[in-house]
Amino acid sequence: MPDTEKKSAAQSFAGNVMKYSVATYLGFVITGLALVVKGLLPSAVLGAPVTFMTYTATFMNLGILGLDQALLRFYHEPPAGANPRQLFAACTRISVAFMLVLGVVCSLFFARPLAAALGLTVAGPGIVPLLFVNAGLYMLVRYLNVLLRLENDLRAYTAETLWMQCCYNLVYLLPGFFTSSVTILALTAILSFGVVAIAFGFKYRAAVFGALPAPMAAGIARTVLPYGIALAPAQILFSLSSGVCLSFVSNYCGDTAQGLFAFGYSLAQLVTAIQAGFSTYWGPYVYAHYREEQERIARVHDVLNLLIFGFFCVLVMFEDVVFWIFANKRDCLSIFPLLMLAVVFNILCEGTVYGNSIARKPWHDTIGIAIGAGSNFLLCALLVPAWGLTGAALALAASNGLAFLYRTVTGQLSYRTIPSFAKTVSGFLLAFAVTAIGTLLWQHFVVKFVLVGAILFVYCTLYRTQLLKLWQMGLGILRRVLTKK
Repeated sequence: MPDTEKKSAAQSFAGNVMKYSVATYLGFVITGLALVVKGLLPSAVLGAPVTFMTYTATFMNLGILGLDQALLRFYHEPPAGANPRQLFAACTRISVAFMLVLGVVCSLFFARPLAAALGLTVAGPGIVPLLFVNAGLYMLVRYLNVLLRLENDLRAYTAETLWMQCCYNLVYLLPGFFTSSVTILALTAILSFGVVAIAFGFKYRAAVFGALPAPMAAGIARTVLPYGIALAPAQILFSLSSGVCLSFVSNYCGDTAQGLFAFGYSLAQLVTAIQAGFSTYWGPYVYAHYREEQERIARVHDVLNLLIFGFFCVLVMFEDVVFWIFANKRDCLSIFPLLMLAVVFNILCEGTVYGNSIARKPWHDTIGIAIGAGSNFLLCALLVPAWGLTGAALALAASNGLAFLYRTVTGQLSYRTIPSFAKTVSGFLLAFAVTAIGTLLWQHFVVKFVLVGAILFVYCTLYRTQLLKLWQMGLGILRRVLTKK
C-alpha cells in the first residue's frame, strides 16, 4: 500500500475512533462533575451509595449472563432463521428472566446476610431488592447501548451513553447533599435508569415483544448462550474487585474509610477517559479485521501504552492539586498511585487479550479474572485488618496485576498484538517506579514531581515513534477538517 493510502487509512481509522469516542469524552465531563460531588460529600455519606452502585454493576453482569458480549460477537452472524434484532430480543428475554428469578430468591431468603457481606449493613436488608431492581434496569440500558452501537446509530448511541453515565456516576449522588439515607439515594438511581430504559427502549418495543422464529432456539442454545456464559464469570468477577475492597474497608475500617477509598478509586478511574471511547470502536474493529490488519493492531497497542502510561504519570505529578481542592479526602493521597496502577492494569488489557476471543477460548479470560478476584479477596482478608486503606489498595493493584499477566500471556499465544515485549516490559517497570515514588514520597510534592516528570520524559523517549505518529495523525485530521470548511 502506498504511503499516501496508508496515511489516509490511518486518519480514517482515527476519525472513526473519535466519532465513537465523542460520548466518552463528553461523559468525561459527567465523571468530572461526579468527582466534584464525591469530593464535596462527607466521606461517611459517600461510602455506602458508591458501594451500592458498584454492586449494581456486579449483579448486572451476573444477570446478563454474558449475553451482551454474545450479542456483540454474533449480531452479524445470528443463528439460522433469525435476524439481528431477533437475536437482541432473545438475549434480552433470557437475561431478564434470569435476573428476576435471582432477585426474588436473594431478596426473600438471603437479604440480611447479603447486605452485611456487601458492606451495606447501614442500609438494612431492604437494600437488596432495590439493588436487584437497579441492576435489572441497568442491564436493559446496557443492552440498548450495545444495539445502538451495532446498528451504527451514532446520534442515539451518544445520547444514550451520556444518559447512562449520568445515571451510573452522578444522579444518584445528588440527594446526598440533603440526606444520608442510602435508600433514598438507591431509589434515585432506580428512577434515573428507568427513565433511560423507557426513553430509548420504546423504539425497539416491537423487536423485544415480537414472536421469535423457532429454529433460532437451537442456535442460541448451541452457540450464543454457551459463548455468553463462558464470558459471564469474567465480567462478574471484574466488576466485583473494587466492591470486595469497599466491603472489607467498610467492615474493618468504618464508613469514613469506605468513603475515602471510594473517592480515591473514582479519581484513579479518570485514566479510563482515554480508553473507554476507544474500546467502543476497537472491539468490533478487531473482530472484523484481525486477519488482515495485525500490523495496525500491534501499532495501536503501543499507542495505547504511551497514552495510558503518560496520563498515569501526569496524574501522579499533579495529584496534590486535587487533594488540595478536596482537603477532606487528603487521607487517601498515599494510596492513590496504587489505585491508579490497578486501573492501568485493567485498561492495558484492551491491547493484549483479544487473542482469547479470536481463538474462541474465552475461558482464559475467565480464569485470569478469577485469579485476580480470588487473590483480591485473600489479600484483602490478610492486609486490610492490618494496614487498612493501604492494604486494600495494595490488594487491588496486586490482584489486577495477576489477572493482567495471565490474560496477556494466554492472549498473546493465540494472537500477537505486542510488537516489542522489551518495550512493554520496560514501560511497566517504569510504571512500578512511578507507583513507588507516589506512595512513599506522597508528603514531598517537589521531589515526587521532579522524579515522576523524569520518568515521563523516559516514556516519551521510549515511545518516540508512536508520539511522532500521533502528532502526524493529529495534523492530518486537522488539515482534513480545515479543508472541508
